[in-house]
Amino acid sequence: MSRTEQYLNAYEEEAHNVALNNQNVYVSYSGDYKANPIFHVHNSCELLFFEEGAGLYKIKDVDYEVGKNSILIIGGADPHFRKFTRTPCIRYGLTVMPSFLQNLPIINSYMQVYQTHSVKEARKLQNLDPADFQRIIQIIRLLREETRENGEGRGDMVYALLLEMTIILKRYLNLEKQDISGTYKAMSDIKNYIDLHYAENLNLTVLSRNFYIQPNTISKNFKKIFGKNVVNYINSVRIANAVRILEESHISITELAGAVGYSSMNTFLRQFRDIMGISPLQYKKQMEQYKTDSGTMHTMWNDSEEKREYLFRKAGV
Repeated sequence: MSRTEQYLNAYEEEAHNVALNNQNVYVSYSGDYKANPIFHVHNSCELLFFEEGAGLYKIKDVDYEVGKNSILIIGGADPHFRKFTRTPCIRYGLTVMPSFLQNLPIINSYMQVYQTHSVKEARKLQNLDPADFQRIIQIIRLLREETRENGEGRGDMVYALLLEMTIILKRYLNLEKQDISGTYKAMSDIKNYIDLHYAENLNLTVLSRNFYIQPNTISKNFKKIFGKNVVNYINSVRIANAVRILEESHISITELAGAVGYSSMNTFLRQFRDIMGISPLQYKKQMEQYKTDSGTMHTMWNDSEEKREYLFRKAGV
């Protein structure tokens, strides 16, 4: 079996979904030959590196097109829909937990790399020079080797690889180094607190009391640094975790609402529908159908002549 063949769809769907919400650093290599649409959200930031094919992504109701030798960055807890428009669609996926990145020296000054960008900014990562794109792919391959055992992302090599990739991406995006003064540190601490304590009673008053900062100051600075309203961010994290729980368990909707911090069922259902576009039960059914269809398609792709021809072509045979 070739190195490429080992990577292609070399994951179980359940384990893959768990990794998107729990592993500090996770690398996958996927191939799809049908449109394979899905609407999804997870806590990690996701970077997609397209070697072949093309796709249409809708992130927070904004359309992004991505094709060969291109990269798309999706911020953590940002709902996104995708379908492939040209197949086979062969891509690497890298997901990283924002809280993990914020604890890494130098990288924490470029956290704006790891957020959803405007369409104009995102175009800077489209149709890259093939040599530059392959340099980035080599970093991703090395990251996969360094993290495939436990996904913790620890060690000097992991940090060095992430740092190199971060600097390359920030240059393409033409981003300036962020000021990580006391204000940035305070807002990062609040963001991390929300990520960990989303299931508790959370609002500006609670955060103000816990961090000894005025509510208006939190609201203004959080929005300035992360581009998101605090209340909206709390809801996005709660719904992202509700989606995770739906995918991993058979919990009732009433239990689910309480598990992610909502005391009101109506509020939970409204927020879920506002963010995901459908109800929790509808999402659960769609995800089960997607897993069934995806498993069938991956089996067909793994056994197909199309895949073998692609692998031989990549290997230069």
